[in-house]
Amino acid sequence: MIKRQVLGLVDPAVVPSGVLIASSLDWGVTVDAYLIDAARMGGRYAAQAYLDRSGEIRDGMTVVTPEVTQISRKGGFLMVRSLSQKDHYVIVTEQS
Repeated sequence: MIKRQVLGLVDPAVVPSGVLIASSLDWGVTVDAYLIDAARMGGRYAAQAYLDRSGEIRDGMTVVTPEVTQISRKGGFLMVRSLSQKDHYVIVTEQS
C-alpha cells in the first residue's frame, strides 16, 4: 500500500496529529510503529504506539521496544532501529 492508502484507513480523530505528520515523511524504510510520550530506559523506549505495521498493537497501547540505536532526525522526529536491524520506530514525542 502507498502512504495515501494507509492514511486513508486511519481515523485522524484517534491518531495524534504528530503521528500523522511523521507518517507522511519518507523515512526510506518501513516504519514498524510511531511512538508518543517515549521514555528512554537504557537502550529501550517505553511509549504509546500508533500505526503498528504488524496490526497486533492497537493505537495508544503501551509498548517497550527492543534495544535500539538512533538512526536519523527529520522534521523534529527521531528514527531508531533495533540492534537486530529488523525493526524501525519513529519517536514523535519524548519525555524529558
